Amino acid sequence: MTTADNHPEFLSALAFQRIQNIYNHTLEGDWLPQNTQPFASTLQRLVESSGVECQLKAGEILFRENDLANSVYWIEEGALAILQGTLEKPRLLGFRRPGQLVGEIALLEDIPRTAGVAAVVSTRLKSLTRYEFQGLLRRSPGVGIEIMRLLSARLREIQPAEYSAGLFDHLTGALSRQTMDERLEEVIKRARLYNYGFSLSFLDLDHFKKVNDKYGHARGDEVLVSFVQRVTAELRTTDLLFLYGGDEFVLVLQGTNPARSHAMIQRLLDNMRTEAVKGEPRIHISFSVGVANFPEDGDSPEALLKIADQRVYSSKNNGRGRISI
Repeated sequence: MTTADNHPEFLSALAFQRIQNIYNHTLEGDWLPQNTQPFASTLQRLVESSGVECQLKAGEILFRENDLANSVYWIEEGALAILQGTLEKPRLLGFRRPGQLVGEIALLEDIPRTAGVAAVVSTRLKSLTRYEFQGLLRRSPGVGIEIMRLLSARLREIQPAEYSAGLFDHLTGALSRQTMDERLEEVIKRARLYNYGFSLSFLDLDHFKKVNDKYGHARGDEVLVSFVQRVTAELRTTDLLFLYGGDEFVLVLQGTNPARSHAMIQRLLDNMRTEAVKGEPRIHISFSVGVANFPEDGDSPEALLKIADQRVYSSKNNGRGRISI
């Protein structure tokens, strides 16, 4: 963190990209402010009256694992990643949101930091010194009890697989097939709960086998990586791109109707045709699309995937590089 007598530290570019990718692909509902704990109003009043405001840039380190603990932080805006290990290859433990504390464990137990913390996006915080925080605990013993309850709840909710290497395909960076199998049920559950629609699309690269056969698998890999990078650059944070297998991808556009889905995918197609994949020989990417819509075309992953699969074959049979919806 930037202070008067030191320089800010940042995560490595690769580590930050991976963590931000996970953050962007986490379901929207997981990011609702968690400021409803019984102690929140008491703590927030103290922070607002006595806390010192600080600002972190995306990727900037708040504190490192094993640092001495001298402050606790209240998140006003943004998001923080909780990390263990080196700044080059950290292990992601989870995220903290507006209305939450970070750094309280070390102060409560009077030990060095058990994990490091970095900003996922530009983040605004307010800090309390050790003495201010301990004074709050002396004046309001119930605050300490509620904090310990919160920590216990966090431990019960930890799902290490959510942040494991299996979350993403190691080559392209798209979400993995395994993740898709787990995530689609959650997407449908959330769409039912909040009464909105979404589309599920098969994206099938056109003539990809010819690229591999003519130019080799290394060039084919470059095409796959370029395709994923260019698609994800156009997506919203709530959209999900999965590698289904080989040169097939599944795209989930949440909160859309059929017309909106068609317009968004058509933009992806148009943008893909404007620029060749970097490297030699020059290759322009095209893909065929089959779209299924929830709830019109089905209300289960199996039903939606079946319809989308049928429609992508219709696109291929009708000349490729087009959308069947």
